[in-house]
Amino acid sequence: MMNLLQKIKDSKAALFSIAAAGIILALFFVLIAYTYSCEGIFMNVRAGDISLAGKSEAEAVEIIKTSSQESFSGVVLKVKVEDFEEITINGSQLDIQIPAEEIAKRAWAVGREGNFFKRIGNTLKCLFGGVDVGRTAVIDDVDFEEVYAEVSKYDIKPVDAEYTIEGETLILHPRADGKTVNKEVFRETLSAAFTNGDYSTITLSREFAQSVAIDMDKVYSEVHTTAADAYVENSDGGSRIVPHVIGIDFDLEAAKAAYNENPDGVVKIPLTITEPKVYTKHLETNLFKYCLAEVETHFSPKKVSRTANVRLAAQLVNGTILNPGEEFSYNKVVGPRTEARGFKPAAIFAQGEVVDGIGGGICQVSSTIYMAALRANMEITERKNHSFYVDYTPKGQDATVVYGSIDFKFKNTSEYPIKIVATSKNNYIRVQIMGTEPDKKVTVKLTSKTHSTTPYSVREKQTSSLPAGQREVEQKGQQGMSMTVYRNVYDESGKLIESYVENTTKYKPMPEIVLVGTGAATTTTTPAVTEPAEETVAPPAETPSVETPSDSEAEAPSAEEPATEAPSETPAEATPEANGAE
Repeated sequence: MMNLLQKIKDSKAALFSIAAAGIILALFFVLIAYTYSCEGIFMNVRAGDISLAGKSEAEAVEIIKTSSQESFSGVVLKVKVEDFEEITINGSQLDIQIPAEEIAKRAWAVGREGNFFKRIGNTLKCLFGGVDVGRTAVIDDVDFEEVYAEVSKYDIKPVDAEYTIEGETLILHPRADGKTVNKEVFRETLSAAFTNGDYSTITLSREFAQSVAIDMDKVYSEVHTTAADAYVENSDGGSRIVPHVIGIDFDLEAAKAAYNENPDGVVKIPLTITEPKVYTKHLETNLFKYCLAEVETHFSPKKVSRTANVRLAAQLVNGTILNPGEEFSYNKVVGPRTEARGFKPAAIFAQGEVVDGIGGGICQVSSTIYMAALRANMEITERKNHSFYVDYTPKGQDATVVYGSIDFKFKNTSEYPIKIVATSKNNYIRVQIMGTEPDKKVTVKLTSKTHSTTPYSVREKQTSSLPAGQREVEQKGQQGMSMTVYRNVYDESGKLIESYVENTTKYKPMPEIVLVGTGAATTTTTPAVTEPAEETVAPPAETPSVETPSDSEAEAPSAEEPATEAPSETPAEATPEANGAE
């Protein structure tokens, strides 16, 4: 009997287990079906105290926005900073933003993200206890700053050490530490209160706020300046005045020692002030209004190509500005003498012959500038005379140039910027050196002394273009000479204050070339002697020595003026210049 009862009992238990398993399995399938068929946000999903169950994602967005605005507008929040009076904050005065789209997206994702097991697990969480996707309150920056201004009125702001300059004294002011409400902590606390709906009084403490000590090295880098004159800067085809700088300096090591001895007190450091020589206002008022020197040389406008070269070179030089200490380079300013740049063939002297060369005539421009620079009392840093003297400048005051090898340079040794003004009209070129009226005016006078002269030779060249026995001067001769030029500087009263050798110049004798006819005789028996078309210099009075060299004895270029350099300067109207020189 007992065995039968036991069997019945065991059968019932087995049936119960089977039924329970069936129920659990059925519930599991129901759970799966719910997880994969739910059309809205899962049950018991909320954002803070806002229920979102059964809502679509779009509906959830609207509910979150509406509920948040309603719940925040009536909030009254108290903030107390240590033992000071409470501050009242009304939710209506704050623009509190809730990222509704982001929250709704998180709510919609519950039970829909991850693998099978994660989704079922999240569904179970929804069934047992629910899921809070959070509701973060974000306070508008402007509104927060207004609230923080109320809270921070109890702050003791730290005062960093600083410095001021009064006259010729650097004053170091001490620092002072403070106590302040931590701004970021307050922002997070206030945001959490609206996020969590916990509107109990917020209590804040002020934190120690350390001030910054003075950095003497940084102060020195900010204060120290080197005195600088106002000057002219060329840019974008124009010019502008760069303002002057007043020099300021102090003993850095002494200042550090004084500050370290008294870091909590006011420390005074003496400054060394250096004034510039040229002030901005002085330049603005007087710049290029005073003529330091003016020189004019003449030429024959009938020589069209040479005149064009002179005017082009003058145009290229015109307006050149040099600040004090800057150097003028004729070759750099004028540039290569090529037909592409507008230079034309004109008469030059090469290897004892008058021939055409590109740029003939521009040595008159360099020589005129040289004469002006001398009279403006500038320092001449590079100058070479022609091989034979020219007639458009006094002897010893010419300056020849050859692009790439022989240059003319001078340095602005005045206290102010200068400008070269070069104009060419009719039969002259005028060079003015314009600057600022100096405090002490001087006058320059040039004198010269001739040490020796060398007579010229006569060379005969036979030509069949003239009748036999007829003679014609093809190139007039010119004596050579050695001389010294002196620069004499006088003050305003006319007193000589300086005199020195400006240059030592040596000119070669230029041979006279006479054509001797070998052609058929004519009925005319008197030989015709014609002057060369380019001549403007009268032949020297000395009796020339006569020389009739063969072709192999023709004069070679001097070593300092190589014949390989293409010459490009007119011989002074008719006076040939240096072999290979412009």
